[in-house]
Amino acid sequence: MTDWTEIGDARLACGDCLESLAVMSASSVDHVITDPPYAEATHAGARTAKVSPTVSGDGKREFCGQPNRLIRFKSISDEQFLSLCHEFVSRARRWVIMNSDIRFASFATDAGLPVVRVGAWVKGNGAPQYSGDRPGQGWEAILILHREGKKKWNGGGHPAVWNVNIEHRITTTGFHPTQKPLALVARWLNQFTDPGETVLDPFMGSGTTGVACAKLGRKFIGIEIEPKYFDIACKRIEEAYSQGDFFIERPKAEQMGLDT
Repeated sequence: MTDWTEIGDARLACGDCLESLAVMSASSVDHVITDPPYAEATHAGARTAKVSPTVSGDGKREFCGQPNRLIRFKSISDEQFLSLCHEFVSRARRWVIMNSDIRFASFATDAGLPVVRVGAWVKGNGAPQYSGDRPGQGWEAILILHREGKKKWNGGGHPAVWNVNIEHRITTTGFHPTQKPLALVARWLNQFTDPGETVLDPFMGSGTTGVACAKLGRKFIGIEIEPKYFDIACKRIEEAYSQGDFFIERPKAEQMGLDT
């Protein structure tokens, strides 16, 4: 049986999300906002330039060594991703918002999942292509799903494109190798969810979604399998509740209904 930690309006569990999802009933949360693992090829291609610069005889800066692999946790297969999507849509009464491998986003559409949009998170300060033989990948796909029926959101005419800089791991805010910016998650909460609703993040990581929920008055359920990241998430969410609501962006547009 999963042991739950309660902090404010957040319920947090350290364990396998599939085990926790198995005991959650259908339509038990309002939304799912999460960042599941990507495909192995994408994990392998994510690198960080932790190499030492040198200066050559003609004054040019050069880098010694090879970029290090950034992501070391397990990847998932197409079939595992599809199964997760079905679980999330089943548990959520409304929106499912997922950072997605581009391969998975295409696969989800072809597999007949209830995909509403495939959006984009544009990273203005994203990492360059260290091989130098092609452009860097300056954005990530955002897979937006909703079960059949009427949809509503608070974003007005805003497109499914979010321009938000990465919070680099070298800063004091970088707790996880694939941590998402707090400002990005806050925008999703403002645009897709309403105060008092419950948001589930089955791949909680270092707790960014939980922090944003604490600041914006949403209830939160978070699950993380790695104890070290679970402990970080608990600490960050506890700090968020103690600091109060000072957050950055409130919805300005009236809520709109979408019939498709």
